[in-house]
Formats: sequence, structure tokens, C-alpha cells
Amino acid sequence: MKQNNLSVVSIVKSETSIYDEVDFIDMVSQSISNLESKGIAIPSRGKVFIKPNVIMGSLARESITTEPKFIYGLISLLKKRGVQEIYVGDSPASYIKSSYAFKETGMAQEIKRAGGEFVDIDDISERVEISIPDSDMLNTISLPKKALEADCIINFAKLKTHRIARMTCCVKNWVGFIPQDLRLAYHQTRLPKLVSEVHKVLPESLCFADAVIIGEGDGPDLSTPRFLGALLSSNDPVALDVIAARLINIDVNDLIFTWTAFLDGIGEIDQNKITIIGCNPDQFSLKINRPIGVLYNRFPCNIILGGICEGCFAWFMGPALFWERDSIWEKINKNVGKPTFMLDFNAKDINFEQHIQCGPYFVIGDCTPHQYQNDPRTIYIKGCCPGPKIPEMILKECKVNKEDKWE
Repeated sequence: MKQNNLSVVSIVKSETSIYDEVDFIDMVSQSISNLESKGIAIPSRGKVFIKPNVIMGSLARESITTEPKFIYGLISLLKKRGVQEIYVGDSPASYIKSSYAFKETGMAQEIKRAGGEFVDIDDISERVEISIPDSDMLNTISLPKKALEADCIINFAKLKTHRIARMTCCVKNWVGFIPQDLRLAYHQTRLPKLVSEVHKVLPESLCFADAVIIGEGDGPDLSTPRFLGALLSSNDPVALDVIAARLINIDVNDLIFTWTAFLDGIGEIDQNKITIIGCNPDQFSLKINRPIGVLYNRFPCNIILGGICEGCFAWFMGPALFWERDSIWEKINKNVGKPTFMLDFNAKDINFEQHIQCGPYFVIGDCTPHQYQNDPRTIYIKGCCPGPKIPEMILKECKVNKEDKWE
């Protein structure tokens, strides 16, 4: 996976804390020089595919997506080195159109300005089915053709917290290569292994992580911006994640995606075996606020939980947080009263008859007990995991108008 046997992580610090004055191109240039000083090859010909983190239409300064000016700088520098064909693509979350997300973030404009080419990797014509050797889950998977054909793949992640993974950076950034329907079906404890397997069949040569403004709190889509002013780069996605976690004081042992990749032989997780070049991470690290995973009493509704399903949790918690931010819960309560939500296997509601009287009763996911799914008074949201059907059906049944919906 990584070039040579040395795991190198470069850390470049911005000279200013004013975001609009950050020299993004210079930070990329310094990062490349640091890596080259340790013998890491930087492409100067052939085809390059860049995978940023563009999960939705939010801006980089909002701590959600990769800064487009970093991508502009990287493409420009690679062009000067002699690379002729540079493609950039990602698949957003929540079935948002890739073209929309790239336009709204400013990424599409910066790619075009630098001479690169945007690729809609959600377009079926841009994908090809390949085999996954030694997988215990899938025989084949659909992956982007341009990435498979590239001589060099560059991972350009965004450092931020994540409700399920604790932190998302380079290793988890490969989720965006997985088809959306498959991503949804495996969005449980199997997803880290699938991501690891995709890294093995579609390995990156170089990694970068935008940590100028990192996301803390309820990430990855509603994180709170916090200035750190760093750009990390590496030849090893696991090693970069390890140092990134150190920068924001997250215990590496909490990183399930990163550990899964390491145990699959992808990179180095032992900090004593990682060579750091550039700034000392301990001199400007932050203690960040982490996601709060509690559902009980957090929103104006009744919550009935069984054994946790990470997919259903993510697809309920994310919209619920947006509804809190956008005052949608107030509309729900005004329209239908106090709703009840049952999630996950072996759930049991001893106050079922009382809750039915409070407002609509939603039974979410196929793993919930059949007695609640089949009760004619409940609203059963089918699927494992139902994904976007969860917020769609809740808002429909709660009579929230289209213009009020969480997007």
C-alpha cells in the first residue's frame, strides 16, 4: 500500500489564523517537499485521481468538507510537474447529487480553474464491477473507472468527529467509493471491514488531510468549526489517521476503521514506528468536544431502544440534530403532538398504550419486534437499514411541509 517501508507523516502549520489569509497552495507545496525529503515519490506523469471529502453542500470553513483551494493547489502543482490528466470525484452522503455538492462547496469551480476534471462517480457509466479477493462479504464491488485506471490515487480527507466512528479522516474517506446502496446495507459493524477491503483493491499512493478548520461535536455533517491551521500528508492512511487523532486528543484505540485497516495489513498504527516531519503535533493539539450519542430525553419525543443498530441510529440521529437546529421539532410537536420512535432489535415498550395516545408511533427497521411492526396503529419504516426513508416518512407523517424538510 504505502511507498517503501517507512510510514511518514508531514505536518504543515498555517502562518495565520485568519482563514481568508491562509496560503493553501503554499501549504500543499510544503507538504510535498516534506514527503519528497523522505523519499516519497510525487507523480510527474500519467493519470491521477483525487478523492476529496465532499459529503454534502457545506463549506470547508464549516468544518464539513475538504477545502477546494487545497484541491486547486494540488492540481496546479501536479500540472507543473508534468501530470496531464487529473480527475476528482466523491460520492456525497444521504443520496445528495454529486454535481450539486461539488458546485455548492465551490469544489467544481476550483477543479475546473486548475485544469482538472470533475467525475460524477455515482453515474453508473463511470463505474465498473471488479472482484474483491479474500472477502468474506462480497465477491465483487462496483468502483469508479477513473480511479481504477489512475496511475496514482490521492486521498484528500477532512479531519472531523464522527457519531459512529469517533473520528473520520483518511481511512474512512474511502466510504465514498462504495456504491450508495451497498454503503447503506453495510452501515453497521461490517462497514469498517468493507472500507478496508476497498483500500486494498483501490490503494492510495498519497494522503492529505485538511485540518485547517477541524470539526468537533456532532460530526460528520453537523460538526462545530474549530481552527487548527494544519495540513497533514503521508504515504500511509493509517499512520496519518493516528497522528490526526493525536492532534485532536482522540485515543487511537477508539478508531475502529483505522484499526481494521491496520489489521488488514494496510498501514502502521504504532506511533513509535511513524516518522513525523514538520511541526510537532504536541505543540498545538486541541482537546475537542466529541459527539454525544445519547438519544434519551434529547429531543421532544419518546425513544424506545433495543440493541443498537448503527445504521438506524445514524439515519435517525443526523436528521434529528438538523431538526433541532432548524426548529423542525417545534413544527412536529405542533402538528402531531409528541411522537414515539422505536429502533433496533429486541426493543420493548411497556408503556406502548400510553405512547400511542401521545402522537404517531414509528417503528424503524426490520430488526424491531414483529408485534410492533404489525400493529395497525404504528407506522412501520421497513428496511435494514431504511436509510433516507427514515427522515422522509417521519416528516411526511408529521405533516411537515416540503420547504421545512431537512436536506
